[in-house]
Amino acid sequence: MSAPTVRIEKPKPPVRSDAITLLATLQRETRFVDLAQESLDEYTDAQVGAAARDVLRDCRKVLERLFDLKPVLEKAEGAAVEVPPGFDAARFRLAATWPASRPSAAAWSITAGKPRSATCRPVGSDRSARVVAPAEVEL
Repeated sequence: MSAPTVRIEKPKPPVRSDAITLLATLQRETRFVDLAQESLDEYTDAQVGAAARDVLRDCRKVLERLFDLKPVLEKAEGAAVEVPPGFDAARFRLAATWPASRPSAAAWSITAGKPRSATCRPVGSDRSARVVAPAEVEL
């Protein structure tokens, strides 16, 4: 009689969300978390600005490498915007102010990369799922 075959399964690698992967990349390559977690009370505005300049420049490089970010609207910030009937609420955020001081604010959408993760499920269309920040339009 032969000995039974023992089957050893490899342990599954840990699952990590896309959000944590992005945060880890920003920390590793830009020290973003360090800057965000640092108490800035002890530093002058000039010192904070000098530190932020390098971190923000490097954050931009990471975002450009990982995502193809494009404006939701092809208009300059502050330009008048016509919101279409039946507009997509993920692409436009309406804000009522009186008197209106700013017709629109910058908005961003991902045209490439992985915008979805298991921990953050957007609602609406696939196009809506790629919106990072909706166009804010003052009424």
